[in-house]
Amino acid sequence: MTSEFKNTIDKYFSSEETKIFLKERNEEKDIQQTEKELNITFDNTYKYILLNYGDAYVGIDLLPCTKRGSKKAEQTILEITKSFRSSYLEFQVCNEIQSSYVISIDGSGDPIFITPNGNVKIYYHDNNEIEKLAENLEELILNNI
Repeated sequence: MTSEFKNTIDKYFSSEETKIFLKERNEEKDIQQTEKELNITFDNTYKYILLNYGDAYVGIDLLPCTKRGSKKAEQTILEITKSFRSSYLEFQVCNEIQSSYVISIDGSGDPIFITPNGNVKIYYHDNNEIEKLAENLEELILNNI
């Protein structure tokens, strides 16, 4: 994560207009547990946002690591990623998701995920296509805020 990005995102969330996009911060222990169970390491940009701004809206709705007391039905990165991995393995589609983690789901139910090399991609389940949205999460967010 670049210092330019950190400054930009901190400034973005400090304005009155964008405070509505903030959510409860995620806990480090939940992040570590999710990384362990999925056998991945979160992108530093993603980790920074989760720890400082929660599963905030940054052009896409980010999934949380931490279950909230008032939102027990809310699904976490761990649950969503495991679900997509299981379903897609069974149907032999989007093999890339097996080593990636889902950070969001678009309005059509398509997973947006980060690959081991940091690319942000979306899998369109209707036509079985994968599209690269950005080289990394930092780029995706800067293009959307």
